[in-house]
Amino acid sequence: MRIEVIGEDESSNAQARTYCEYRVFAALARYTPRVRGARVVLQRDERNGTCDSVVCAVTVALEPSGSVRSRSHGQHAYEAINRAVERLGDLMRRPAA
Repeated sequence: MRIEVIGEDESSNAQARTYCEYRVFAALARYTPRVRGARVVLQRDERNGTCDSVVCAVTVALEPSGSVRSRSHGQHAYEAINRAVERLGDLMRRPAA
């Protein structure tokens, strides 16, 4: 399973990206046969002209087709990552349609 973490600012420093890879892998490891890969985007949220939160958006590509998406906000990268991964776990536990 390939996990790609994308981010270009301080919200996605190397430590946050490594933490994100670990959390996403841990959440998806039990679903390995169903998961092709994951893409995570970390970026500052610019609501109302301020940059006071971070957005973590996770897209998981599934076998044989389809995807699951989770998006969350937090005051810092770790909070956004934790919330997005928690939601991702809930989505992956749902039976396939």
